Amino acid sequence: MSAAVTLGLLFFLSAGLNEQVAEGCKCLPRHPQQVFCESDVVIRAKIIGSVTSTHPDLVAFNIKVITKYKPSNKKDIRVIYSTKTSCGGVLNNGEYLLSGSLMDGVIVFGLCDFMWPWDQLSSVQKGNLNMYRRGCVCEIASCTGASCLTKKLQRKCLIGVNSLGLVYEEALQSVCLPCRDGFCRWRKMIGNYKRS
Repeated sequence: MSAAVTLGLLFFLSAGLNEQVAEGCKCLPRHPQQVFCESDVVIRAKIIGSVTSTHPDLVAFNIKVITKYKPSNKKDIRVIYSTKTSCGGVLNNGEYLLSGSLMDGVIVFGLCDFMWPWDQLSSVQKGNLNMYRRGCVCEIASCTGASCLTKKLQRKCLIGVNSLGLVYEEALQSVCLPCRDGFCRWRKMIGNYKRS
């Protein structure tokens, strides 16, 4: 395994899938496809700086959207928000992969969402972002023990979780996609994706 792929996997484990605990904020381990599919908004954006928030319980960030993965509408997004709670996120200027939810007409993100520096994602991770939307019709479910990985469920991909609550490396390089037979299966996405 190349150093870049290993670094990318370690980043996924530490930033996205590892159980995060920060002053009372607890995020359950999830595959990046789950984060993508459960989010209202997924974007690659450049953080320009913080701005005065019109919402007293939220911190506001001025952004420039580079790529909109979800939703695909043309609505311009210029400001995103984070809560002032322990689950709120803090961003420095730079490019990020961000996800969040629509709450009262604004986009709110936090520690349990994507807030990953763009330059730290591997080409495979960037390419998988384009595939996750197709897999949102599938459900990803956690299981423990080797026997659960051999079960075949129609609209579900099972993902093994080890005793530390971490997702096995194999799944991190894969996307759960529907197949012609009606079943969802893990597809390993390897190769040289076009970097953007």
